[in-house]
Amino acid sequence: MSQTVQRAIQVLGQIAERPSSIEQIASFMGTHRSTALRTLQVLEAEQMVVRDSHNVFRLGRRVISLANAALENIDLRSVAAPFLTDLSHDVEHTIHLAMLEGDTVVYIDKREAKQTVRMYSRIGNTAPLHCTGVAKAIVAFLPPEDQERIASTIDYVAHTENTITSTDEYLSDLRATIERGYAIDHLEHEPWVNCIAAPVFEASGQVIGSVSITTTTLSCDYDTLLSMVPQLLEASFGISREFGWNGNSPHSNEV
Repeated sequence: MSQTVQRAIQVLGQIAERPSSIEQIASFMGTHRSTALRTLQVLEAEQMVVRDSHNVFRLGRRVISLANAALENIDLRSVAAPFLTDLSHDVEHTIHLAMLEGDTVVYIDKREAKQTVRMYSRIGNTAPLHCTGVAKAIVAFLPPEDQERIASTIDYVAHTENTITSTDEYLSDLRATIERGYAIDHLEHEPWVNCIAAPVFEASGQVIGSVSITTTTLSCDYDTLLSMVPQLLEASFGISREFGWNGNSPHSNEV
């Protein structure tokens, strides 16, 4: 029985990669055509595969339904947790995880740096959309019409002399974020805090959150922070792939 189950799982994997005929499945399984057909008939009866008019088998709607249900039940914070911890150990600076709730970006997890300097961020706080890395990393990868709508509603409060204060400047910054694949907050929200942030995607390529590395000017200079981009992207890519993302964002060639 265990071998039968294993074969069925392997057949599903094969069909997922390439819709196949009975003969192709038999060749893949290394069995007689009749054995392959029995396996396919069981999967077909359970709506795991479906046969088209050319007797080619494709994944059935039950597989798709199960996959969607599994993805819907994945919690961003729990999935991201080991990646945040590893990143925190690697760079030894503050790590944030944020997610999109409507048109608001909310901090949902954090790993504190060894330094004791207090930062604005706190789990449950909202991130200002125009001057924080975690927010810009999300908004930049929304559909263009959503970016423009959000940009037009922002109250561009100047927190520092580096803060973005206009819609045009904000949209330009989002375009730059898309080009490089990550967002930057260079002394924009607090005059002694720098941040780099990268988006997190779900299977469809839709952005669902972001991860950031945040430093103070006392603990790390700006150029050193930028040198941590590879570690940041490794973490954000890792989380995204746990959600079934295949590496293709609909709005960027970089990410």
